[in-house]
Amino acid sequence: MANENARPQRGTFLTVMTVLFVLLAISDFAKPIQFGHPNAAAGIVEFGRKFHGVTPNLILGTLFGILFLVYAYGLWNLRSWVLPIAIGYAFYVPYNVVLFTYREPPVIRSIPFIVIWLAVALTGSIGTAIYIAYNHETLR
Repeated sequence: MANENARPQRGTFLTVMTVLFVLLAISDFAKPIQFGHPNAAAGIVEFGRKFHGVTPNLILGTLFGILFLVYAYGLWNLRSWVLPIAIGYAFYVPYNVVLFTYREPPVIRSIPFIVIWLAVALTGSIGTAIYIAYNHETLR
């Protein structure tokens, strides 16, 4: 007879995604630091726009860093409130990619780079939301 009070298992996929969202949060928190270098070309991309300079990267990097930490916490602890975040993020990522491609000047990238980047971005956003939606009974 199974113990009904047993804690549900997170599984490998959600464990990996949690770690990746923590790394994404750290990356977003570090965005303003990148502008300490005189040749900085980096910047956070949100709402289809690449932001340059310390102030917008500090504000948006902090906000999105906090969001990703909350998301990672919800995934790690299998919280039911993480599902709306996952669904929202699953819609946001493709929206952000399309807007960025439309708004920003074209940059030539290699096909392997584009394929790998899209696979990671879409698996991280849409894949996580689908996984959580299909396994919502494991959330508390």
